Amino acid sequence: MSTKSAIFLTDYASYNNGSQFEFGHWVNLDKFSDEVELGDYISEHFKKCDLESPLDDFGSIREETMITDFEGFPDELYCESGSTFEQIYSFINLDGIDKVKVAFLIDDFGYSVENAIEKMDDLHILEYDGTYEEKYEIFEMYYPDAYENNNPYITVDEDSFIDENFTEFEFEGQTYLIDNNQL
Repeated sequence: MSTKSAIFLTDYASYNNGSQFEFGHWVNLDKFSDEVELGDYISEHFKKCDLESPLDDFGSIREETMITDFEGFPDELYCESGSTFEQIYSFINLDGIDKVKVAFLIDDFGYSVENAIEKMDDLHILEYDGTYEEKYEIFEMYYPDAYENNNPYITVDEDSFIDENFTEFEFEGQTYLIDNNQL
C-alpha cells in the first residue's frame, strides 16, 4: 500500500461509450478534506467532460462514478462505484500508528472502519525490523529480570517468544508486531 491515497476516476457512461480514458485520471484523495469535497470535485469534473465531449451515442450525461483503480487504503474499502468514500476518508484522515492499527484490524479481522477505529486503542503495536537486538529488547520489555542471572543452563528463545506472542503485519513497507494478547 502506498502512502498517497488515490483513485483512478472515470464514469460508467464513458466506460460504456469506450471513452473512459479520455477524461479518466488519477485523483489524489489527500487534496480533499472529506468525501463531500471530493464529491463536489467529481460533479464539476463530469460537467466539464459533458461540455467538452458529450456522449451523444448513449444520450446520457456522466453522473455515475466509476473507480477502476486505487492505492493508499485497504482493499476492503475499495468499491468500484465509489460508495465507500466516507469510510475511505475516515481511514486516510487517521495519523501515524492509528492508521496502521486500523489497517491491521480491517485486513486481518474484517472489521469495518468504524469498528476498527473503536478497537484501535486496545492494540499494542511495535515497529519491527527482525534483528536479534530488537528481539532481545522486546523480550526484555516483557520480562525485564530474565537476563539478570546469566545462568548458563537457561536459554531464552526470543524467536519463539516473538512467534508465539505477536502477529507480524506489513504496512507501507514497514513491518510491525501486534501483541496477540490484545486481539
